[in-house]
Formats: sequence, structure tokens, C-alpha cells
Amino acid sequence: MKISSVIATTIFVGTAGIIAGTLFAPGKGSKTRNRIAKKGHEYKDYLVDNFYDIANSVSHPFENAEDQTIRLSEKAINKAKKIKAEVKQNMV
Repeated sequence: MKISSVIATTIFVGTAGIIAGTLFAPGKGSKTRNRIAKKGHEYKDYLVDNFYDIANSVSHPFENAEDQTIRLSEKAINKAKKIKAEVKQNMV
């Protein structure tokens, strides 16, 4: 599942929960709003923390791929230089 769809689903479900909680809350309105605000902050913090974890886990494979690409290109350049030198020697 894409990260954007996970975030969108989380926001949608969170909003639906807030609306349902407000409509069916047995407590006083001000207490309910305070509880909802507190939970909202907790969920926001949770999402932010997990977003950075997900972003880090996604970026590491790309960093490794970049390193491997650089090494392979250097290897190819060196091999091309060797072949060029051999061809020059054979032509002389």
C-alpha cells in the first residue's frame, strides 16, 4: 500500500472517529472537546514519528543502490580504459 493512501485513510478514519465521538459522547461538551483535542495531538505525534521511520526505511535502500551504481560505473570506466589501452597496443 502506498504511503499516501495510508495517510489519507488514517486522516479519514480519524475524522470519522472525531465526528462519531462528538455526536455520541455521553459527557459534557467541553470535556469531550478537550479529550478529542488531546487524542488528536497524540495521533498527530504518532503519525509524525512513524512517518519519519517509514521515510528512513525507504531512503536507505536508495542510498545503497546509489553506492552500488557508483561502484559499478567506476568499474566499467576502468575496464573500458584497459580495453582501450589493449587496443592501442595491438594497433602499434
